[in-house]
Amino acid sequence: MRIGVDLLSISRFSRVAGHPRCRTLVFTDAELAEADGLSGERRAERLAGRFCAKEATAKVLGRGLGQGLVWRDIEITAGRWGAPEVTLRGGARRIAEEAGIGRIEMSLTHHGDLVVCVAAAPASA
Repeated sequence: MRIGVDLLSISRFSRVAGHPRCRTLVFTDAELAEADGLSGERRAERLAGRFCAKEATAKVLGRGLGQGLVWRDIEITAGRWGAPEVTLRGGARRIAEEAGIGRIEMSLTHHGDLVVCVAAAPASA
């Protein structure tokens, strides 16, 4: 099993969440559409969670951003019941296929000013 964990301060990330150019470099259209329906604080919290989840996913893949991955290769959206779902594209998808990773599961939690994500992928056969 591969595991990745990330922790992020929402208040520190809020500058990125509010910067138009950074938003389009980091987040997909689907991620932004989900966040833009929320109020200011909730929007920043949602985007911080998505950023944290992208970092945890990169750790599962064993790569850092810029090492065959770009932010938008990893998309985190809400599933039917609100749980985060991961979609890999481009470099992230190639890395996952080479590593025998078929899916990535994750859990996100927010508490006060912090967001934590744990991502996991079953071991390849």
